[in-house]
Amino acid sequence: MILNRRLIAATAILCAMALHSGASANNGTETYETSFSFTDFYAACLGEMVSGNVSIDGLYHAFDTPSGKFHIIDHWKYTVELTGMTTERKWFGRGVTPAQQNIGPGETFHYQDNWQVRPIFGDGPKIKVHLLFKVTVNANGELVVLNDDGGSIPQEDWYQCFGK
Repeated sequence: MILNRRLIAATAILCAMALHSGASANNGTETYETSFSFTDFYAACLGEMVSGNVSIDGLYHAFDTPSGKFHIIDHWKYTVELTGMTTERKWFGRGVTPAQQNIGPGETFHYQDNWQVRPIFGDGPKIKVHLLFKVTVNANGELVVLNDDGGSIPQEDWYQCFGK
């Protein structure tokens, strides 16, 4: 289910990038902005549900190579705001998510999710996330590699809390 959500999200992002009218540099690099909110994420190390807002500044470049492959390079820089739904504690931080997709005969798609937040007021734990997603499909359409931290490890292992 997580894998399906990620593939749907990646497809939606790619479609949005194709349809939007972002700023374009001379080298074909496009920029875009987007945001989303989420609720009902249980952070076991905090002992409570958290909700959050994410604001993304994206930069991508799509191009063909003489070998006939199509490439998309996408890089997110984003801010994360979390709120504890019981304690109303607040965290703020930044993250990056580099992604690359190569389509030719066969296909590869790879991204990482890296972010860290700190309490805005007072003491409290810092939260750090590092997830990896990689899929490789050969020219015959067969799945060769699937590494999906978000789908293969329990949600409570997606992140670490450290500090007070």
